[in-house]
Amino acid sequence: MSSPEYASLLDALFPTPSLPPSVLAPRRFPNIGPEPTASLLKTLKHNHKQSHVFFNSYSFHNHAAHHLICIWALGASGPLIESAYYDTHLDHMRDAFKSPVEITEENFNEYLGDENYYSAYLIYFHDGVMKKSISEQAEMLNRFVEILIHPIIHTGYGAEFGLPGMLAEGLAQTSVHPAGATVLASRLLFKSEGRPAVPQKQTHAFTILAQMLQDPRFSDKILDKHEYAEMLESRGNIINEYAAHWVVEINSPKDLEYYMEQLIWVSVMIYGIGSWSETKPYAADFFTAHAVTSALFLPSICAHISPRSQSLLLRAHFLAIITWWLVRGRPAFPVIRFLSSPTAPTLPKSVGPQPTPAPEALPAPDSEFAITPNPWLPLLHRTKGYFVGTGLPEAEELDGSLFIRVALLTADTLGWVREGEPNSGVWNYQEFERAAIERDAME
Repeated sequence: MSSPEYASLLDALFPTPSLPPSVLAPRRFPNIGPEPTASLLKTLKHNHKQSHVFFNSYSFHNHAAHHLICIWALGASGPLIESAYYDTHLDHMRDAFKSPVEITEENFNEYLGDENYYSAYLIYFHDGVMKKSISEQAEMLNRFVEILIHPIIHTGYGAEFGLPGMLAEGLAQTSVHPAGATVLASRLLFKSEGRPAVPQKQTHAFTILAQMLQDPRFSDKILDKHEYAEMLESRGNIINEYAAHWVVEINSPKDLEYYMEQLIWVSVMIYGIGSWSETKPYAADFFTAHAVTSALFLPSICAHISPRSQSLLLRAHFLAIITWWLVRGRPAFPVIRFLSSPTAPTLPKSVGPQPTPAPEALPAPDSEFAITPNPWLPLLHRTKGYFVGTGLPEAEELDGSLFIRVALLTADTLGWVREGEPNSGVWNYQEFERAAIERDAME
């Protein structure tokens, strides 16, 4: 393809972002204008053309586009967007390279799971996303929730912001992900043999968590990311027993919202309360945080797929996040102690329209563009008592303040750079050593 033709394709793949396709998607800050949008599209196109979807040979994901779109949606300026890309991502990006062969309908399955064919799958999906014609495959759903559920995040950006180029990247990324660890999704969702019949009675996701907390077949030993596959291999059939009870029957938008709400609460509790301790600093768990970030994109993805596919996607997501919960030690949910903790986070003193940025602030602490808008997005609050009867201890005490508290605790841990605090960037990759202790305290 000639340079003018490729430039024209890039323009089609990365048009001006559109409004979210779902009212359930996060809202955006209103001061976005032509200059920030031009900087966003310039950097997205450069990343699409120049970089591999993994920035090293260990399948570490290229997060550049996530960062850029996110700060654009929060109202970042053009110089800030370009600084975020050129100053924090390009120094460690892996250059794109041509795949050995072209991907076609005939050989599509032959190279799945091989990152050397990313560029070939990307070209293949260019055509699919522009024609809005992509077929569903069981193993692709497995790959869609693999490696910390990144394909949902990447593809979700495309779905939420109307960017076909992000959809193509996300689907190509999905294609080069492995399918081994989450192969049980196929057994649960696409095959009837060897698993219990799906019960007709609806079971709330909280009820399933409560039952899993009491199951002695699961260990409270903390595992690392490499043991995710081991968890599914050794306990996969048991996990499927529980996952089969989360029946997702979607016949209307109200049904979709009902099940999606359960996933969002479960995701925030697994990460938010699971990262908390009464006696230690907040341990913002890197692994379960992806349960939250991926759930943000479910409304936008579901807006583009059939009710049957919506059901399959939500159930696959549930399967993935409860498995990561088990891998990270099956921490309990001491709701009352968490919500009443005297160590509640507080906003830094310099929060406001004219904060004092830290030295790490982009593009420079003395730049007029160093002030990034930081709005709290509107949240749908539930009042105490909403989750009565789910069987999860203390669930009746939950209300919408859970989201505010988890957000503040996370920001406290990572650092309020805009407000002058250093960028710690400290996510917790280690064991939750107190998981078993907390479970005993709850009993």
